Amino acid sequence: MAVLLVTGAFVSAGGAHAQAPADAASAGGHGAAVLVRDIEIPVPGQPAVRAYLVRPQRSGAGLAGVLDLHWFEPGRVNQDRTEFLAEATALAGRGVVSLLPQLTFPWAGDPVGDARDRAAVTAQLDAVRHAYRRLLAEPGVDRTRTAVVGHDYGAMYAVDLAAGEPGLRTAVLLAPDATWANWFDLYWLQLPEGEQAAYRAVFAGLDPVDLVGRLGAGAYLQFAGADRFVGPATRAAFAAAAPQARVSLYPREEHDLGATSVRDDRFAWLTDRLDLRD
Repeated sequence: MAVLLVTGAFVSAGGAHAQAPADAASAGGHGAAVLVRDIEIPVPGQPAVRAYLVRPQRSGAGLAGVLDLHWFEPGRVNQDRTEFLAEATALAGRGVVSLLPQLTFPWAGDPVGDARDRAAVTAQLDAVRHAYRRLLAEPGVDRTRTAVVGHDYGAMYAVDLAAGEPGLRTAVLLAPDATWANWFDLYWLQLPEGEQAAYRAVFAGLDPVDLVGRLGAGAYLQFAGADRFVGPATRAAFAAAAPQARVSLYPREEHDLGATSVRDDRFAWLTDRLDLRD
């Protein structure tokens, strides 16, 4: 597969910056050339969103679309928009346009323990929505064949996005937490017990576990059996909330869910849901 790293004047939606990492080419196996573009997506009232746009070089209709939302793991080099870049490059060879935005909360700002955290989640969700709209606007993308893939906080934003987008019927969710308050409190705030319930209430209507059921059979949850962040209680909460969802548990995997088998299962699911060509 030929991977063309396009920058500068060739990039739509606001210009380009650095080239995409060259190792994205390693995932390719098909002969069609792939374009990897570094773009900016305008969001009213917020800084523009940096994103990679990955697509087949060929023009024409009939392309599927995937929005990839990365995980949060300080110290890991792929806890940013590069996480799914190799996968996006591989999928481009099968007629998929992928958009990989850089997320910012809580990556670039810490929770503070009050309603400002809800505002921050809502603002990030608005940016994710604009990224999805940008994906839909890409020439050749079939609006009826789109999916969102998310990991960790990215999966939580993916649930919230898909729950509010009737045309987005497929979501792959890697190791999400059930509520926004849990990790914010556990790893940042350490609130007194008497304040925890009020903080959870700040996110009423936004918690992924309360929204995932809207996705029905279009949700695919991938969990790790050795995950120190997402345990059996969280998995059970999602199972109860989304009885139609497909669920895979990988007993030896940790939170990164980096095994080839996890990726292969995800690809197979997307192939079926998006009717991808070989």
